[in-house]
Amino acid sequence: MRSLLVLLLILAAGPARAETPSLPWQKWEPALFDRAAAEDKYILLHMAAVWCHWCHVMEATTYKDPAVQKTIGEKFIPVRVDQDRDPALSYRYENWGWPATIMLDRDGNEIFKRRGYIPPELFIKLLAAVIEDPSALKSFAVGAAVDPDAVALSAPRRDGVEALVLKNFDKDNGGFGDTHRFIHGDTVEWALERGRALQRNGDPAPWREASARTLSGARKLIDPVWGGMFQYSDQLDWSGPHYEKLLNIQRDAIRTYVLSHQIGGDPDNLAAAQDIARWLIDFMQSDSGAFFASQDADAGPDLHGDVFYARSDAERRAGPQPPIDRNTYARENGWTIASLAALYDVTGDPALLLAARRAFDWTLANRRAPNGGFGHLKATDDDTHLGDTLAMAEAALALYRSTAERRYLTLAVELGEIMVRDHLDPAGGFMVRQPEAGARGVLARPVKQIDENVAATRLLNLLARQTDRPALRVAAQHGMRWLISLAEDGLVVPGALLADRELSREPAHVTVVGAKDDPAARALYEAARTYPTRYLRIEWLDRREGPLPMADVDYPDMPEAAAYACANGACSVPVFAPAEVHRIVAKVDDR
Repeated sequence: MRSLLVLLLILAAGPARAETPSLPWQKWEPALFDRAAAEDKYILLHMAAVWCHWCHVMEATTYKDPAVQKTIGEKFIPVRVDQDRDPALSYRYENWGWPATIMLDRDGNEIFKRRGYIPPELFIKLLAAVIEDPSALKSFAVGAAVDPDAVALSAPRRDGVEALVLKNFDKDNGGFGDTHRFIHGDTVEWALERGRALQRNGDPAPWREASARTLSGARKLIDPVWGGMFQYSDQLDWSGPHYEKLLNIQRDAIRTYVLSHQIGGDPDNLAAAQDIARWLIDFMQSDSGAFFASQDADAGPDLHGDVFYARSDAERRAGPQPPIDRNTYARENGWTIASLAALYDVTGDPALLLAARRAFDWTLANRRAPNGGFGHLKATDDDTHLGDTLAMAEAALALYRSTAERRYLTLAVELGEIMVRDHLDPAGGFMVRQPEAGARGVLARPVKQIDENVAATRLLNLLARQTDRPALRVAAQHGMRWLISLAEDGLVVPGALLADRELSREPAHVTVVGAKDDPAARALYEAARTYPTRYLRIEWLDRREGPLPMADVDYPDMPEAAAYACANGACSVPVFAPAEVHRIVAKVDDR
């Protein structure tokens, strides 16, 4: 009872927004380990987030406790890291959730890891235990040994992953697993794509049910007043939202709602995507065009999200509002640009394309580093990460699909080559970044984030299909081998199913032939870009611009604008009406 009472008092006190003044938080840097050796201390790493409720609570209670501060001061060097600002460190510990507490010795070995809020009484015991017996935990290496020539999942492994995804589907509520409810983009995309494929030959019902119920349930997480999607629900029926709004959540939601609308035409899914985009543009875009990182759950220590977000628009605006993290990261901007471009493809709303272009131009001007990659928060080589360069490459490719402007494809290819140059790990997959000079212990091993490896593999493969760049195809296969190793380890990675399917076949391919100032050609292109798959090779041949980037098909001159579909060794006859475009692409789209 006493522990429950303590917890209730903590919750009643509410979160604190300021870091503990009396705790001397240090900067995360390699020199910490030399200092730890010189002072005979351990390193206490507190990883938090601006938007994280329990991070605020832990900083207001545990790290303000006098006994905790005394022990830390005697035997630990305390380090606080905003996980949004440091992707390499964030991805290393993302499975531990925020706040994450990691204790390391002078050689960089992990002694202790703990996820979530730790009350002061327990924290004192944990500190004492580390001091008494600083035995390093065993590290866990992800990735099993596999056939070095394998570039595809084996049929049994593919079937096994599919079966586990369906097994984890909640048929009553939608969503996957037995804890939190949220949209994981790769999982829902696979369900949508699999249902579409089986429509021709098989039983699409289980996959259609999985995607439809999940997207229907997730609509409960959309803020009905301002738009935007809350982070997740801690109730299986989607009724327990955690009110943070993060840009990766908006990205996954928009792209899956758009794809579902493209496949099934459900207006509710399109409306959901538009509601999410409304919040991005109204609240998260700066005057310069760049997008901010996140919005907190609470409007203050005495005004939590469940109370604030139940208010009307006027009531919300009349008082304090949940603070917005106004950092402008390249990665988050790339996510947002690609999402807005995808929504523009199906709505034709010029405001969406304008917002995407402004953010792209700002990020290109303010976050591109001298080495060609993208810095996370600043345009310097030491701040470049795979996720930032990858997200901007995806954004460029999305804008190419939206506009057919070749400069976007050229940049996407350039960024793909930089990803291979700077982030390919010879041991397998793609690393977030090279370990820092002087890194020790576990920190000397490169971090590889699974979703980023899925996205990098898929991007590089599609770029290789659209251009004459065999090295990008080889790099995509390299990424696929690492994803195969995860499957062999028994990890359920739905994105590996997407990457595996795409590497094994050509993308759907549509080309519009005609002048770009010809309204008939534009109407054909507007129809083409709505074809219901992200795995699409789309081109607009205006002969005044010269040959296409990969001129592997010789299209005839026609007296009027025409569209062609060519893939998997077959080409369609030309069509001249926008309503015919999807039909001819579907005929050559090998599902």
